[in-house]
This record gives sequence, C-alpha cells and structure tokens, in this order.
Amino acid sequence: MSQKHDPRRGLELAKDKPPEVDPSAGPADETRPFGVYVHFPFCGQRCPYCDFAIDVRPAVPHERYAQAVCAELRARAAWFGTAKLVSLYFGGGTPGLWRSDCVGQVIRTVTELFGGSPNTLEISLEANPGEVSGDHLRALRDEGVNRLSFGVQSFDGRLLEAIGRAHSHQQALDAVPLARTAGFHNVACDLMFGLPGQTMATWESSLKMLAEIEPDHASCYALTVEPFTPFGQLEKKGLLQRPDDDAAADMFQSAQAHLGAAGYSHYEVSSYARPGKQAVHNGLYWSQGSYLGVGCAAASFRPLRAGGGWRFTNPRATETYLRAAETQDGALAPAQVEWRSPQDLEIEALWLGLRTKGGVDRRLHSQVFGPDPLSTPKRQRAAEALQAAGWLHVDAHRLAPTALGMLFADEIATRFWDEETT
Repeated sequence: MSQKHDPRRGLELAKDKPPEVDPSAGPADETRPFGVYVHFPFCGQRCPYCDFAIDVRPAVPHERYAQAVCAELRARAAWFGTAKLVSLYFGGGTPGLWRSDCVGQVIRTVTELFGGSPNTLEISLEANPGEVSGDHLRALRDEGVNRLSFGVQSFDGRLLEAIGRAHSHQQALDAVPLARTAGFHNVACDLMFGLPGQTMATWESSLKMLAEIEPDHASCYALTVEPFTPFGQLEKKGLLQRPDDDAAADMFQSAQAHLGAAGYSHYEVSSYARPGKQAVHNGLYWSQGSYLGVGCAAASFRPLRAGGGWRFTNPRATETYLRAAETQDGALAPAQVEWRSPQDLEIEALWLGLRTKGGVDRRLHSQVFGPDPLSTPKRQRAAEALQAAGWLHVDAHRLAPTALGMLFADEIATRFWDEETT
C-alpha cells in the first residue's frame, strides 16, 4: 500500500561504487526531464507520526534560508547541464509558512539558472489548512506558485486531534475554496488511512468530503509508524490501536471506488487526478527523471549519459546545512553519496513503473536498459504467476498492474527481484 515517504523506500540499495565517489563526475544524461525540489524544514509543530527532516522553532530564518538555497542552486546548476526543467516543488516541513518574497527569490533563481517560467513549469508548494491566509496565497500566486498541495489528512476533527494536526474540520473544508479564490487552478489534497481510531465509516466520510470540495488531485497514504517517533514508541508499548492490514487494505480499495466514481483516475499507487492534473514533479520520481534537491536533507538523482547515476543527500540538521552553504558559497559536501549502476537502475525502473497505471513500456525499457523486462525465464514465470493472480496485465507492449495489483505493487516488484536473484 501507499505511504508518503522517499519514492525509493523498500529498495535494497546497492553498495557498489565506482573508484571515485564524486556525484559531479561524468556527463549528465540531459535527455531526461528535470525537476528541482526545495526542502523547507520549518514547521509549527511536529506531528507524532512524522520522521521527516523538520525544524520547529519560534522564528523562521526566512531570508537566511532563501539565501542558502539560492547559493546551493547556483553551485549545483552545472551538474545537470542543459536538461529541460519541467517542475519546481517546495516540500517540507511546511513551506506554506515561508515568506512569499523568499519563495519568489528561489523561483527566480531556478528559472534564471535552468530556464522556464511560471507559465511553462509546474511550481508546487505544500501548505497546511488553517496556516495560510487568502492574502498569503495570493502573494504566493503572484510570485509564480501555480499549484498548491494541502496536508488535509482527515476531515474528522477527532482524528485530526489524535494525529496531532493543528487544523480543524472546518479549516480542512475551507482550504480548497480559499485557494480557488486566491487564483489557483491546480490544487491537491492529501489524506491518510490506517490511523489510530479510524474506522471505515470515518474514512469513507473523509473521501466523500474530499470529492465535494473538488481538488484537482488527491493522494491517499497509509500511515507508516516509524520506530523513533512518538507513535513508534506507543506502538512498541502496545498502546497504539490502529486498523490491521486487512482493514487498511479495505480502505485502500474504498478510496479506489469512491474517487473513481467522483471522476478521479487512479494513476499511481497513492495518487488520483482529474484529467490533465497528474503531478508532473512526482512523475519524475516514478519515471527516473533527474532532479536536484536543495535545502537540508534534500535528495538528488543525477543520471549519467553513459548509464548509471548518482544519488546524493544533503545534511539533515538545519544549522549544519546553513553553515555549510554559507561558508562554502553553496558548494556544500553531500552527507551521503550513492552510485547506482545500470543494473541497479533497471531493477528500480521496473519497481517504480509497476506502481503506476501505465506500467512499464517494454520497448522503452529495452531502449534504455538493453533487455526486455521479461527477458529471462525466471521473470517470465513471475509474470505468469502474477497474471494468474489477477495482479498484472501483460501484453507485447506493456506490463501494468491491475486495479487489484495496485494494492500489491511492492509485492509484485519483489516477485520479479526474488525470481531474478534466486
């Protein structure tokens, strides 16, 4: 099932690296679509399920953080060559708390370095209901933001309180209309299922309310309890009562049914969209596009023209990131660097593609990686078994999960890996 985390979560990352561990080494593959992700770590509070890199403090260093991000953008720009920019995403944390002029400063720096404009790019920003005014949203729109993503999570007031959200039921209902009034024509909302105390009735009520306020895009994520969060500690003690796996699976399928009936296409495991409103930036992760992540804890992927690619991640602590960016004019050393061989990326491409309704295009996969994704007898047997289970559609052109297969996307991919590696 779906969860809002690193799109590579669940992969066993290879440890083999080329002799020189340098994420700027080698010419970049400039044929792939390219995006920029800006991590804004600051939040008004930490939710008890959150293990993201966030920073809760009395005063946000708006200008200081913007200057550090812009310096990093300038230092890293040459690494991606002339790749075509298609998206800019402000995530966090709660970037809706960032001053609009600072957001605008980052947007201008990105477009000056990589090209494009708010008329040609998807420029998304995450916000929380109740934490943004109409004036602030209009100011963000004037600076170039053209897509908002609200962390609604639930429309049930009791559940919102239980999961530590600061907004109310009414503020959740008001978020999309407020954005429409501010001039936004592309608005997304996130919901969560498998929450403590959540029932099928409360989940379906939230789905109904979501459809009534008519966002352009919806994401439905399963709660993942991480060990070092407050929820993780409660679960360790047996004090966190939440729906079991079967109930969570029923909620997943209920979302498919309710949102499908409301006109949304279920185009990726956790993602639903109105026609023409699929998330461009998230699509880069699922299709192995290239992306530059700036800000603390931000991750990047730099595929190479010769095959393979670099993944690298910035320091997680805010002050560590800021000091490094300031003292090195943005050219800070990544905290983690990982080489991904062509073989590693082939496996990832199969896993990521099978999380989407479109699946894996066999011809394109062969063009990029060489063999057909079912080129070995072991993978062919895995595909036949998955077809028989009703999880996978296979024809001469494509491998794609069925509606039921979306529920078992990670297991489908694991069948291919296990069959391939045993």
